[in-house]
Amino acid sequence: MIGVVCCGSHVYNTSSQLCCEENVHNRDGGGVMAHSCCGTKPLRLDQTCCGGVIHSIIGGDCCGTDVYFQKDATALCCDQTLSLKTTPDDVCCGNSTFDGGISQMCCGSSVFNSTELNSCCTLNNGTARPYHSSSHVCCDGPLEKSSNVRACCYLRNEDGKFRDTQYDKTKQCCKYPYDKIYSMGRNKTC
Repeated sequence: MIGVVCCGSHVYNTSSQLCCEENVHNRDGGGVMAHSCCGTKPLRLDQTCCGGVIHSIIGGDCCGTDVYFQKDATALCCDQTLSLKTTPDDVCCGNSTFDGGISQMCCGSSVFNSTELNSCCTLNNGTARPYHSSSHVCCDGPLEKSSNVRACCYLRNEDGKFRDTQYDKTKQCCKYPYDKIYSMGRNKTC
């Protein structure tokens, strides 16, 4: 027979039925024909499927399992989380929004007040930590500019690139060939 195929252990007619993950459904669903599947359920033309969840919205955009319209300027999809914009300048920071740098800062997918923390330091392991640039520098983490103990050394990797490394300048030395942090000599010399 033409149009008759298997759906798991069931037989169905492809012109009047759909096979959705081995579940047979009739295409006619309340006057509107189902054209495809959303997980195990039939999806009609007047619906949008987002992450296995059916929404009664035509032509919607998906953000995780939520539906919205990208052309709508009031919402943003941030890391598969739908967020409402509070200002027109809002942009994504992780799975939430922030004001795009007007009075806030994004660092490591978290939002901070930029009067308190205005810079972001990416560590050698890829994580990020916020700091204020008037009192700190970035050296594999925020480092106090006025520290009497900690200092920053730029060590050369095997590939010739440099990586910033903190060290104790009362006990250690940063010196040529800049391949490692050296211990201070007996006379506290490098």
